[in-house]
Amino acid sequence: MLLAMGDALRALIDAVGLEVGSGQEIRSDDDLWTLDPDPGGTHAWVASLRRPVWVRHDDTLVFVEAGGAALVEQHPTMSIGSDPERHGPPRTASSYDFPHEALFADTGVVVGSASLGPLAAEALALPPIATTQPAGFPSADVVLALRHVGHLDGGRWHGVQQDALARLVVTTVLHDNPPPLLRDNSLARVLDRLFEPAGGHSTADLLDGVRMSPRTLKRRCFETTGCTQAQLGRWFRSLGVRSALTRGDRPAEVAARFGFSTTASMRRALQRVHAPDTDIPRPI
Repeated sequence: MLLAMGDALRALIDAVGLEVGSGQEIRSDDDLWTLDPDPGGTHAWVASLRRPVWVRHDDTLVFVEAGGAALVEQHPTMSIGSDPERHGPPRTASSYDFPHEALFADTGVVVGSASLGPLAAEALALPPIATTQPAGFPSADVVLALRHVGHLDGGRWHGVQQDALARLVVTTVLHDNPPPLLRDNSLARVLDRLFEPAGGHSTADLLDGVRMSPRTLKRRCFETTGCTQAQLGRWFRSLGVRSALTRGDRPAEVAARFGFSTTASMRRALQRVHAPDTDIPRPI
């Protein structure tokens, strides 16, 4: 079954910005290899259909089971390997005596690029290496995506399909590593509504059909995020504004685009923003 991503997580990803490039399969005649990827984005993604791989980021080394995937923050020491030790890069012969010999170079390990917007650390709070969960088990979504990629034959529209399947792999990892503010399942429906682009929900609207009192909502929201629901809503609505400003868009144009009467009113609104707490420990 394909993952069902909550509206709140989808809204956060959309607000932060995510671009995913389709990957390339690693091919190697040698069983032991180490690849130093240069994905060109803020992250590399790696997914493996048939064999486990080891992913390194600085001093962190993570095992990714066959059928799993990882999203790795760009770093000079980032590497992907067939085992924990470092080896030479994957290599293939320039030609083979028999055509079928080339098939043995297929590893089933695919590597691609992903770029998250400048506020990703604040909004998503990803670890340097995020993997599909539970650890040590294959992900049905990753396996389906890689199998489908393997059946594409390079036809006219298949680049679009490859990009969509790559995005499925990356969003599967994001789905399995939700930010701390989304970890209280009792708040799921409330946050789905709070993070709707239109916004403007009253407490009664947020709690419609939710068995929770306003006092309990305030307490749980503060315990989980360090914010009241009103502060959390203001923070979410600020993500698009601050992302645009960080990209270098003209403040007057940003103010007009997001409905502020002046740049001064936009600045005052941003000064009231209180970001959620990202230091809440992740569950083990």
